[in-house]
Amino acid sequence: MSIHKWLSTGSIYLNVEDIDEKHNGDITRNVKKQKNRYAPALKHFLPYRPAPADSRAMPSNSAGMFSFVAITWMSRLMWKAYRKGLTEDDLFDLQMVDRAEPNAQRLEKLWHAHVVKRGEMSSLSSVMWRFCRTRCIVAMTFMVLAVIFQFLGPAVVQQFILAYVEDKKQPLWWGISLVAMLFACQLLRNYCFGAGYVMGLHTATRVQGAMQHLIYKKMLLLRTGGDRVLGQILTFVTNEQERIFEACHMGVLLLGTPVMFVMCVAYSLLVLGPWALVGNVVILLFYPVMAGIASLTSMVRISTVKVTDQRVGLMSEILNSIRLIKMYAWEDSFADKIATVRNFERKQLQKAAFLQSFSNTITPAITLLASISTFLGYSITGNNLIAAEVFTIFAVFTAMQFTVGTLPYGIKCLAEANVSCKKLQKFLHRPNYESPFIRSVGEKLVEFRNGTFAWEVAVVDTKSKKKGNRKRVSVVKREPAENGDSMEEEGKFISVDENLPVETLHDITLDVHRGKLIGVCGSVGSGKSSLLSAITGDMRPVNGHIKVMGSVALVSQQAWIFNDTVRENILFGLPYHEERYRDVITCCSLQRDLELLANGDKTEIGERGSNLSGGQKQRINLARAVYANKDIYLLDDPLSAVDAKVARNIFNHCIKSKLSGKTILLVTHGMQFLEQCDEVLYMKDGYILERGTHKELLNLNGDYYQMLQFDHVRDNKETKEGDSVNEEGLYSEEEYDDVAGKLISDEEHTTTQAGYKAYLKYAKYCGGYCIMLVLLLLVLLFTLSRLGAGVWLQIWLDEGDGKEGERIYNVTHHNQTFDNMKGFVNDNPFLWFYQLIYGMTFVVMMVFGMIKGIGIARQLLYGSSRLHDTMFRKVMRCPVSFFDVTPAGRILQRFSKDMDELDVRVPFFFEFVWQGLMFVITQMFLVCFIFPIFSIAMAVATGLFIFLDMWLNVGLRETKRLDNLLKSPVLNHISSSMAGLSIIRTYGRQKIFLERFCLKLNRTLASDLIFRSSVRWFTFRMDMIAVVIVTLTGLSVILLRDTVTSAQSGLALSCVFAVSTFVPYVMQLKSEMQARFTSVERVLEYTEDLPEEAAVKIPDNSPPENWPWAGEVVMKDATLRYRPELPLVLQGVSAEIKAGEKVGIVGRTGAGKSSLVTTLLRLTELSGGSILIDGIDISKIGLHDLRSAIAIIPQDPVLFQGTVRYNLDPFNEHTDEKIWEALEKAHLKEKVSREEKQLLTAVEADGENLSVGEKQLVCLARALLRKNRILLLDEATASVDIETDFLIQQTVRDAFAHCTVLTIAHRLNTVATYNRVMVMDAGMVVEFDTPVSLMNREDSLFRQMMLAMGISTLQDLSI
Repeated sequence: MSIHKWLSTGSIYLNVEDIDEKHNGDITRNVKKQKNRYAPALKHFLPYRPAPADSRAMPSNSAGMFSFVAITWMSRLMWKAYRKGLTEDDLFDLQMVDRAEPNAQRLEKLWHAHVVKRGEMSSLSSVMWRFCRTRCIVAMTFMVLAVIFQFLGPAVVQQFILAYVEDKKQPLWWGISLVAMLFACQLLRNYCFGAGYVMGLHTATRVQGAMQHLIYKKMLLLRTGGDRVLGQILTFVTNEQERIFEACHMGVLLLGTPVMFVMCVAYSLLVLGPWALVGNVVILLFYPVMAGIASLTSMVRISTVKVTDQRVGLMSEILNSIRLIKMYAWEDSFADKIATVRNFERKQLQKAAFLQSFSNTITPAITLLASISTFLGYSITGNNLIAAEVFTIFAVFTAMQFTVGTLPYGIKCLAEANVSCKKLQKFLHRPNYESPFIRSVGEKLVEFRNGTFAWEVAVVDTKSKKKGNRKRVSVVKREPAENGDSMEEEGKFISVDENLPVETLHDITLDVHRGKLIGVCGSVGSGKSSLLSAITGDMRPVNGHIKVMGSVALVSQQAWIFNDTVRENILFGLPYHEERYRDVITCCSLQRDLELLANGDKTEIGERGSNLSGGQKQRINLARAVYANKDIYLLDDPLSAVDAKVARNIFNHCIKSKLSGKTILLVTHGMQFLEQCDEVLYMKDGYILERGTHKELLNLNGDYYQMLQFDHVRDNKETKEGDSVNEEGLYSEEEYDDVAGKLISDEEHTTTQAGYKAYLKYAKYCGGYCIMLVLLLLVLLFTLSRLGAGVWLQIWLDEGDGKEGERIYNVTHHNQTFDNMKGFVNDNPFLWFYQLIYGMTFVVMMVFGMIKGIGIARQLLYGSSRLHDTMFRKVMRCPVSFFDVTPAGRILQRFSKDMDELDVRVPFFFEFVWQGLMFVITQMFLVCFIFPIFSIAMAVATGLFIFLDMWLNVGLRETKRLDNLLKSPVLNHISSSMAGLSIIRTYGRQKIFLERFCLKLNRTLASDLIFRSSVRWFTFRMDMIAVVIVTLTGLSVILLRDTVTSAQSGLALSCVFAVSTFVPYVMQLKSEMQARFTSVERVLEYTEDLPEEAAVKIPDNSPPENWPWAGEVVMKDATLRYRPELPLVLQGVSAEIKAGEKVGIVGRTGAGKSSLVTTLLRLTELSGGSILIDGIDISKIGLHDLRSAIAIIPQDPVLFQGTVRYNLDPFNEHTDEKIWEALEKAHLKEKVSREEKQLLTAVEADGENLSVGEKQLVCLARALLRKNRILLLDEATASVDIETDFLIQQTVRDAFAHCTVLTIAHRLNTVATYNRVMVMDAGMVVEFDTPVSLMNREDSLFRQMMLAMGISTLQDLSI
């Protein structure tokens, strides 16, 4: 049963009445039923409104006008943040209108209607504008009003004030009136700007929620997925949505620029005449320059995002495979891959940073150039410069500074948002999953007719340089990929948009009748899993058709577990029924496991089941399916994950009994199970080769009969353990909370490098204190050169014709009178000198600006790259236990969102904020120099600024900290959902996971809105202080007009107007920089405070190059515990394994078998005793020396995106001939040689284009290639068929004849021919002898295990 409406357009539109029926009355926005849909928003104009009834609801949308604009409703929260700090419980919940669900529903409707109407010409950017159009128009209206009031103060009111200063006859009351008008203009500007800002903030929050909801919902509908698509999605919900947010929030500033420009042109023409056009033309020409910069930035951004996607996807792959990487000592190989991608990314980032820096330099310089060009041209043509007119024009151009300054930022926001929308639009147009399920009643539940099915394979595209992913493929013929190393070096990517269908199942005709048990078998890569995937709809039908008439439950070959309790993993969104639940636990043999758990079935399971064994994960997977009570059960080899006794119990009590009457397709290699099936399908090369009952197939004497010859012991199996984690792990290393059963550690921002220490540490990474001081000095020189232009203009005007001193002398001594004491500047004999210096100020400013910009861009990106590299090295050096308790999403956030802050935001904020602060400080010093008495008021204002900055920024840091912490659960949920996408869809649990996502998303949106509101809360109050400063300056000019010149008054007013306009914006960015600097602190935390393994290499104690030369292993009283307070899991293990000996390790669950492997590789250090290999204590040598000397084939095979050759030989240490030899011994040569590119055949992330059995054979070839003297097999053949298992064992005997082999046994026939068998129980070696000797001992545990399998003598076993 499907809840989705599949559209050929690729739209993601869903049947919302089904998805959201619970909230239908609350969140459905039906315009026709609303008399006035704008009524709630219009209530914001009410001066006062009562608080919302729900104290948890965010008060913003229920606040009155003054509280809404001034964010007064946050005052109590900010006070608490200062006094006590904040926790998650202190955060408000979003009101319904701001939540993701209703906004996503509306956006989906708009997108769907747009796609239907426009088809291929559809534009997500247009839909986004339609979504927020009304609110943006209102916000822009407020911004226009703010710009008008911003213009009136420095232009109109200032001219009247300067006229008042020059005309001493005007009365005082008129001067006071002018100050009052000045105050009113500034106050109204503040409130109008605040209204537009806050409205834009809420609009952007709604867009952000709708977009992330949209992305997640589309992810649930994707036909193909994987780690690379996951990397793209994580980039969408971290970096790209930030660009779209800023466009919605700050893009409204753009309309103020043309409005301000028109007013300035008109007024400057009125004051100065036609020459004013010169400056306005200069400013006008600035716009295409900035448009060009924005265009270049957009192009660079497009290429940068692709590289970032690649790096994040690669990091995701590394984190998910970290255990295997450590086992193989491959950290250096992957560090090189990351470094290659990061270096390319850094080059792209530097280009964008240089462009941004150039923009930051030219923006303040352009108004200065406009003033210089205007006044020089005006004076050169013989016109006299008059102070009142000059400083009025100067103030007008300065007033344009803010709007001109915000123009490049606004254009940058819109340009980057447009790039993000285009990327997102391509993602939304990816093909949807097409459900094969139909509603029908009949005896046939599954019907194939001449069906040919294909996987969609990503195509390597060296031109578009894109990178993508696809679903698992069993047989692959695909376009070539480059060698795994060169792919990153050349910047090549796999396209996410171009997929090649690769046919995997051929001519399938099959009817599955109700209530039948169908067994499916075949060799590795024969298409067994693909057959089940075709039924679930994950494959693309090429020919024929398939009908599935009933609900389906899927048990995948690699169990999918999400981070929640055991119970929630089994219930999977269904209501809890005690009796039904207990029956499921019993029939899936989970009772004993639940007893071992600290908190029973309420114990938390780690990401991907990190604290469970393979068998436990698969049984929980099976229990989920049984509890779901579906019509059709697709069981992909679940019985190979458990020992023979449990497997037989599950088959009899679960499959045959509990699921009797259900339709079951069981993939298995166990002949004892196949013979009890109603029908058996034997598959080979994607065809159903043989079909019939067990007896019928035996009588055919075909391939099925031949396969049977390899299984005389009827697939007896021993306990299978967790994926390189200890089977006993549930009460050992991973059990960190014995009371609550909690595994995943809570994230705390407790870096020792917080506050000013973080800034100092960051400065060191950016080149050191001296370099950073030089950069700050350059910023200061740039600011002083900018200030010097205004000061020189004032000196020039006050100098007049240079004869003021002579006139004063004549007035004093000769009683002469003059109408103009200063004279005209054009009569000054040194006019050329003043003009030259005035013009040179622009040149000096640009020189300092360019040097400053290049230096900051280079050094800060150098610092972020060093931090990235250091953090990566530290993470790779962490012990395995760190990754068991730390979600991958939490680590990945450091490498995605936090690194984006370091790469893009911090350089911008650093330059802009320091430049702004220097500007404000120097301007204020100048005002105090002109009006010394004003220093008192300035000191008070500065004290208030510092007080607010020190006190209220605590609230900003607290809210940003919570914002950072609450982003990780969203990323974790996305990663987990992508991993289990097929299962979520098959069970029809999209709605449940969508609701879980919405809960996490709304919490994140609430924290983000509170953080951004706290920024405005802070800057609004800063703005009010600036209003007071402007008013006091105007009052000083009025009251002290007899002591200063009109030029000095004009300069002082121009300075203070520039400061009052700019200081709130600068302080806002400063506050935001401090808050965003928590990302630097989080990265520093991972460079300083992470636990580390032992040394990789110890130069003074390196083993000989040919070590181990024999492979003798001696364990002396080895003990192991995973934490000091936990019991020993290995208790005094002593054993001597001779060189070249083959030893099988057996024992029941919790015996300590995998712990033994853990100690040999030092994944966990011994608590006591020692282990010697060829006489060398392994605890005394480096980890790289140890792990590179031991080959291991783990239970769960892990492959990486790249090529076959790269997966076998990532260091390029072997020739192609050696690799082909290893592939031949691993029985993969035939398959690889059939591929077009052979060794360069592409391997998808996690090897998703190979079956599990094929991946295991690649791991065998990997071990063969290493040619180590010691080989560990951790149940490596559990996922392969009997014939392949036989071939692998034969290879182990032949290729590793002279090697020491330790095998954790799962099929007892494998240990029958071994030299000795080690039987473990409760962490101790209880038996260690030859199989013959142990079978001859009546009290032997090994003998008892064999008897339980129905084997009384070794003669019953044959290989």
